[in-house]
Amino acid sequence: MVFQPVASARVVDLVRDSLRQAILTGDLTPGTRLSVPELARQLQVSRSPVREAVLLLVGEGLAVEHSRRGVEVAQLSLADLLELYELRAATDSLAAALAAERMTTTDLAALRGVMDAQGAAALRDPRQFRTLDRRFHQIIVQTSGNARLVRHAELLSREMCLADHWRLDTEAHLKLSHEEHRTIERALRQRDAHGAEQAMRAHLRRVACSVQTHHCPHLSPSPQGDNHA
Repeated sequence: MVFQPVASARVVDLVRDSLRQAILTGDLTPGTRLSVPELARQLQVSRSPVREAVLLLVGEGLAVEHSRRGVEVAQLSLADLLELYELRAATDSLAAALAAERMTTTDLAALRGVMDAQGAAALRDPRQFRTLDRRFHQIIVQTSGNARLVRHAELLSREMCLADHWRLDTEAHLKLSHEEHRTIERALRQRDAHGAEQAMRAHLRRVACSVQTHHCPHLSPSPQGDNHA
């Protein structure tokens, strides 16, 4: 059996992490071509680890490979985003149920801190609100105590960053999301696993329904959205 040198593997990880961060922060926008020679030049590394890192990003759903154009940062359609919301409704609601039983007082304090930060100022700053929204869900998932669930939820969360242009940024929508977060947080604090699970599922389905209705007003809301609007 032939193994790759450890040093090379570390370079691949560093390159992948750098490119992933650039994608998630929007420095590399959807549709941007990931040219291996150009990235190798900018990162001052050889092409081999860059090529491997780019393919790892394809596996994560953050990039797509085209037969003629090469690899580009993934572009998500509204349909893609709605599919992600369906999955998030399942994963995050399970995480909420588990977290209600497993969160420590320190975890709950961290969650309350995010809730407090999502106050009036954040409601007027959609970008800040989205950052805090991701942190809110991240805390719940990470305190679920299920490592496999954490890994899958993180992949979904990263993909959703590619679809920020589909999100609703109105203050009314953000305020409603904040109120729903309060309901989830209250159930977690009360150790109400069923209540936390249902509140999380209702929240994500309502958001998906609102996004779909806003961008496609001619379409009827999905049955899932009807039950939790």
